[in-house]
Amino acid sequence: MASGCSKTFLSLLNSLLIIFGIALIVLSFYIYNKYESIQVIIGVIILAFFVTFIGLLGLIGTLQQSKCALSIYIIVVGLITLILLTSLILLCIKKNWVITNAVNNYEQYATNPKLLNDEKTVKIARDFFVKTQCCGFKERNEPKKIFQEIDFCKDQNQTKLLCDIKMKDDLHQNFVAIIVINAILIGLGALACIMALHLTCTANNMTRYPTFQSRYR
Repeated sequence: MASGCSKTFLSLLNSLLIIFGIALIVLSFYIYNKYESIQVIIGVIILAFFVTFIGLLGLIGTLQQSKCALSIYIIVVGLITLILLTSLILLCIKKNWVITNAVNNYEQYATNPKLLNDEKTVKIARDFFVKTQCCGFKERNEPKKIFQEIDFCKDQNQTKLLCDIKMKDDLHQNFVAIIVINAILIGLGALACIMALHLTCTANNMTRYPTFQSRYR
């Protein structure tokens, strides 16, 4: 009974991972058609193949009760779960430090001369700031190459927050949601590891201790 529950849970979870990975691959083509940025599409495709690989590994290990596949699956998912747990602890202990560093790192990325020389990447950044509803870092409409093309930033009558301030405010407001999502992923990862470990132990027992019927056929 317990083995059946483990199989069902892992089959559903890993099937969803595979579907999510395929959806990311489809999304990468949409992103490429919209922005024509090879860097973005490569990043999305790498993530998609990684997610799909984990899903396939878990699904094959579950259906075939393969000790090798399940062992690799436990190690990979366990490491991801530990990373998520570490990030959750860090978020809870050093909330302001994490938010400030995240915004500062994005500011350095958005104001990087290499990015500003790439029109495709500038367009991606511009679309993000349009959704964020902010105008400039440190000073209004800086860097100009990104913000001078945004309508509400060109309008001097509209008062929009600077992006570093707006992004910090948004992260503080969405902090609880980030914590909850992180906690759910940690819970699913830990449960997947436990279920996979249970199936591995079951497979070991079946190998070492064959049934009475099979022994005396």
